[in-house]
Amino acid sequence: MSSAAFAFQQQIGSELARAFGGKYRFFKSRVELRTSDQNDWDVIIFAGSNKYSPYISLEFYFGRNFEAARQLEKRLGDSPIYYHIQQYSLNRNHMKGLAYSGPYSWDLDISKPMGSVVPEMKAAIEGMAAPFFNRFHSIESARDAIASDDPWCFGGPIFWKQLLILDAALNEINHFKTWAAQLDEIQRRQAEEALNRLAEIGIR
Repeated sequence: MSSAAFAFQQQIGSELARAFGGKYRFFKSRVELRTSDQNDWDVIIFAGSNKYSPYISLEFYFGRNFEAARQLEKRLGDSPIYYHIQQYSLNRNHMKGLAYSGPYSWDLDISKPMGSVVPEMKAAIEGMAAPFFNRFHSIESARDAIASDDPWCFGGPIFWKQLLILDAALNEINHFKTWAAQLDEIQRRQAEEALNRLAEIGIR
């Protein structure tokens, strides 16, 4: 992505943070909005892509980052995961029962004023991300959703690492071991290596 396109997204992020009246802190380098909820984080990260100059397509990811899982990652010496459970604005129609039916993607000309994108994105965050944050407020609800491949979030075997971290944070490793029977050979081998690392710090 061009520096001009990235700077345009940063401008939108700054304006969004102001529109939310300080509810979200804006991290300019990652184009991320974040708010803290009892040390857990609600996180929104822009996902912009070049179409053809000067046009970009803009969507956003949203997810929750749990303090207990974050502390476990620190003990393992791993890089933190941005979100332990997540969704993407383009998947709006997969979120069964969601009341919001407004825009979830924006085609923008970065050479022109932002227009209505800030209020529209604010409404999208309130309509999609806020219900998501409420639905997966607890680490247990997030773990169960990933394990069951809930369409409200990214789940299934490809997200085994997030599930393992959540189960380990809950001290329920046996739940993961039972669930992991569905993993393919490569994933299962990777999961065994991760389980061994957890065992080294006393989590079995």
